Amino acid sequence: MKELNLLIVEDDSNVIAIYTRDIDSYNKTNSDIKIEVTILSDKDQAIDMLKNSDNVFDGAVIDLDLKQSGGSDSSGNEVIREVKNNLRFPVFVISGTSHNIDPSLSEETSFFKVRNRDDDFDFIEEIVAIYNTGITEILNRKGTIESYINDIFWNHLSSSLDLWTDDKKRSPEEKQKSLLRYTLLHLQEYLEITEDSEFENYHPSEIYITPVIKPHVFTGDIVQNTNDSLNHVVLTPSCDLAQGKAKDILLVAIEPIKNTIAGEKIGILKKGKVEKEQLEDAEQILRKLIHNAYSNKYHFLPKYKNIDGGLINFQKLHSLRVKDFNDNYARVASINGSFTKDVVARFSYYYSRQGSPDFDSNEVFESLFE
Repeated sequence: MKELNLLIVEDDSNVIAIYTRDIDSYNKTNSDIKIEVTILSDKDQAIDMLKNSDNVFDGAVIDLDLKQSGGSDSSGNEVIREVKNNLRFPVFVISGTSHNIDPSLSEETSFFKVRNRDDDFDFIEEIVAIYNTGITEILNRKGTIESYINDIFWNHLSSSLDLWTDDKKRSPEEKQKSLLRYTLLHLQEYLEITEDSEFENYHPSEIYITPVIKPHVFTGDIVQNTNDSLNHVVLTPSCDLAQGKAKDILLVAIEPIKNTIAGEKIGILKKGKVEKEQLEDAEQILRKLIHNAYSNKYHFLPKYKNIDGGLINFQKLHSLRVKDFNDNYARVASINGSFTKDVVARFSYYYSRQGSPDFDSNEVFESLFE
């Protein structure tokens, strides 16, 4: 049975009794996960507990008024800030004075929610759902990433650091960036291979980086035409974009699935009242499209949230001046660097197959001696 470690910071004994009852009820009816709860009522105790590296939590429920002051106290904000600044697990603020949340902490996400005490909100269900993704086991202070980084430090960097300490050409800042890339590349190696030395299947969301991180348009960016809302992928080489050499930006269209052969085949499968051979053919073509095995002119992108995905069609290219880009396109996401390389390689391969006019070799040969 897995253990979910939950921290509750609450000073009202009646509320604590309700939380304890609900957690006990969950533990009695669930055979997969047991919630181990730590309950503290004081802000300083909670912060000391969080700073102790021996303590690992998978979630927290925090009150804002920890002195039963009737709303004048909001010291729970300090506990929340300690988590947000230094730790990585979901926090749910449940308080009778939720309006006292510090504005700098108030933005809600999947990992951070603010609720009034009388709201209909099942924090146990929410925290268990997040825990079941494995995110805290990956990213908490004793999680998988920390374990991999420890291995990289002792098993890889320890035997090669002299390449950086002896390097007289690079500044300390350049060495730091180089070491960061080195660490991340090794980390990627650990993450790509399973215990059976097989490649993992990727989740569609891993393809995209959103919101975009790079400050300026870059190779692999997905950009949306502000006039017709159609998405395109930037193919201009990164070096040209980064160094400001590019005067034009090359874009390739992402065709919405409904407008492609994939949409046609989905229509066939949805109807269901067609010949068996047609259904099998439609399924086979769709699977080939998804695995980029149908035609070199297409590259499949899956749907993710507000990104519709579709088929990159390398026959639908156009360019525009860099100075006109911001007036016509908005960056909506970036394709992960590893997948961008696949897109660019496929694009290059597709056009390398187009061939070029041939020459009369005898004529060329004879002309060299004239």
